[in-house]
Amino acid sequence: MSGRLYVLLMLGVSTLLTACASNHVANSEQIEMRAMEQAGNADITPKDAIQRASEAYEKAIADELLFYAPSHMENAEAKLSQAIKTNHTAKAPEDEVEALSAAFAASKLVADAYTNRENVETHLSKVLEHREVLLEVQSDNVHPKLFRKAVNQLEGLIRDIEGGQLAKAKDKEASVLAYYAKVEIETMKTQHLSKAVEKLGEAESIGADENAQLTFEKAEEAVDYANNFIEANYRDRDGIKRVCHKALVAAKHAYYVAEESARLVEIGEKEAEQYVLYIGSLLQRVNENVGIADFQALPLREQARELAEAFKIEARKRETLSERELNEVDAVTEEENQAIM
Repeated sequence: MSGRLYVLLMLGVSTLLTACASNHVANSEQIEMRAMEQAGNADITPKDAIQRASEAYEKAIADELLFYAPSHMENAEAKLSQAIKTNHTAKAPEDEVEALSAAFAASKLVADAYTNRENVETHLSKVLEHREVLLEVQSDNVHPKLFRKAVNQLEGLIRDIEGGQLAKAKDKEASVLAYYAKVEIETMKTQHLSKAVEKLGEAESIGADENAQLTFEKAEEAVDYANNFIEANYRDRDGIKRVCHKALVAAKHAYYVAEESARLVEIGEKEAEQYVLYIGSLLQRVNENVGIADFQALPLREQARELAEAFKIEARKRETLSERELNEVDAVTEEENQAIM
């Protein structure tokens, strides 16, 4: 037995021996009785029995049985601790029998832990699958407290199965699955909608609900829609990204409209002229790449329309050019194929 395991067992013995009823194993009494019978007829030393039980226990740890059979493993650890302590202070033959009995019980509990894992994987497959989904979307990092509670609820179902209460576990499964869905929903909201919510709050903080009321209300509607969409379609990852992106754009739009509206409310006649000239300069900067003649002679709305039309024409030219280049490449390829033949 490794020194690490010995220290672990000795440190944990007092806690485990006083553990609450939640670590009850259904057939623990039969295990105790069978272990005592084995100990009375054993041709193995307590030291060897402890060594075998310790190796089985360590392998079970590596096989994740602390998750799939926590009660079995806790009881096995307690029995191992008892075996080690009794063997260490043994003075009479009955002490050795007691140590043997505890070691045999530990080995049996570990063996039964593997059986319990099979039961858990069979009867709690939906919850286990949902747990994997939460790990995939990193709920354990995004909402560690919610994730920990979800894991605790699953552990409760597993302990029910260990205690022979399969019907109870199945009855509770639906509510646990509902909570797992809640954790997934909250994870989706935090990962994809939180930026829009934050930006909407920033917009409100600069008076968007008053200076840009209609735009702000549209942004609120977009955020509410995204929130409701996630709750109803939390597995639709692409849909969630799409609606949350729209919500973020709407929230940013509300923020910047409010920012500009606040300036307009405060400016006078002279400042108003400067502001219009500023807007015109922005459009002129775009026109420098387009080249519309007498651009500044047009109203601002016409400037915007002319720019849009110019970009449409340019896009069509590029599409035509791309098609021509593609046809030329196809023609060259055909000539090369003919030459090979």
